[in-house]
Amino acid sequence: MRRGFSLLEVLISLAIMAMIMTTVMQTVDQTRLAVDAIHNIMETENNGPRIIERMRDDLESIAVYDVEEYKVFKGVNRTLLGAEADQMDMIVRSRGRTPVSVPGIDHEVFAPLNEVGYRLRANPLRDDFMELYRREDPLVDEDPFRDGTYTLLYDRIVSMEIRYTKEPDVNPLWIDDWDSEVRQTLPFAIDIFMELEVQPRRSLESLNILGANRARLEFNEVYHFPERTRWRFRNRLYSTAPGESGAVDGAAAEGEDGASTG
Repeated sequence: MRRGFSLLEVLISLAIMAMIMTTVMQTVDQTRLAVDAIHNIMETENNGPRIIERMRDDLESIAVYDVEEYKVFKGVNRTLLGAEADQMDMIVRSRGRTPVSVPGIDHEVFAPLNEVGYRLRANPLRDDFMELYRREDPLVDEDPFRDGTYTLLYDRIVSMEIRYTKEPDVNPLWIDDWDSEVRQTLPFAIDIFMELEVQPRRSLESLNILGANRARLEFNEVYHFPERTRWRFRNRLYSTAPGESGAVDGAAAEGEDGASTG
């Protein structure tokens, strides 16, 4: 004769199943909370530093060879939506991202000189934010501070202020605009201040991590042009790229050691 499960056996089985389900749900919930916290940290650490690093790379590659006169760098003070929305343009000596066709060459090549710029525009979906774009135009034309291909870097910029100083000082005098063609020199330093908003996932787990739920973040970077770069630009003695031999290079290298700063 068959016997069924006793009530006690059924209750024990249900208790075991409940314990297993509770453990599984706790594990799933903890995983979700950990993912939220990691997301917040990544948002905090990646967006602002990534943009600043992109700007620094361009500034470090600024062209002081094979360019016309002193028309290489220009910073313009602008406001948009009542906030600072400065723009910055330059010619850089680095490989472009898009190949171009050059007369006399039967295949596309990457331009060794590129026009690069940073622009802000109003976010079409959120009127309290701006979008930051990086402009790149292969080769160099008569107006190196306009046109090109625009790549969106971030769409929730609150403000971006860029200032310049001419010479080192304990209390430097910062100005809002810089035109290397007019001043015939590069700034000693560039101060970049940027405020942006991230989209944190708020959870009890992430609340325990310092800064993981901050929505508005501020980033500040001061870039100093090397004096060697500024000296070469001011004196315009180099007609060719570094590494190419020539009397002009030799004369410049000899004179550079005795150049004054400022």
